[in-house]
Amino acid sequence: MWDRRRQIVWLAAGLIVGTFVAFSDAHDEDGIFVPRFFVFMESLVLIIIAVLFYFYSRRKS
Repeated sequence: MWDRRRQIVWLAAGLIVGTFVAFSDAHDEDGIFVPRFFVFMESLVLIIIAVLFYFYSRRKS
């Protein structure tokens, strides 16, 4: 069963891990933070989470 508490836990964990990975990868060779790449990676994380959330939240008929 895909209850509300499990949804919140998976959503929070996905956002935290996804943001950490996006932030870690958003630095160039010199260690300078690249905001455009971070926004791009974070938007991909949010799209993936939204699609998976939609698929798992559908009711089975």
